[in-house]
Amino acid sequence: MSKKEQKITVTIDDIKRDNQEMTSVMVGKNEIGLIVEDSDKKRFEATVTETGQSIITKTHDDAVNELLREYHLHQG
Repeated sequence: MSKKEQKITVTIDDIKRDNQEMTSVMVGKNEIGLIVEDSDKKRFEATVTETGQSIITKTHDDAVNELLREYHLHQG
């Protein structure tokens, strides 16, 4: 049997916390992670909110995809 497909809402917002610009990635009402750009090294650091795990990527889109991948990996 296959599971019924569920629709989820993913929201990506630019925010400012602790005087630093970052991107918040939310699924529904839950924040799953934050993305910070390191312009000196030309990379992005995605931090998973639940575990605090950091993921370094080359593009913003890759950072969003990695956060979503981690979120879906650990869903029950």
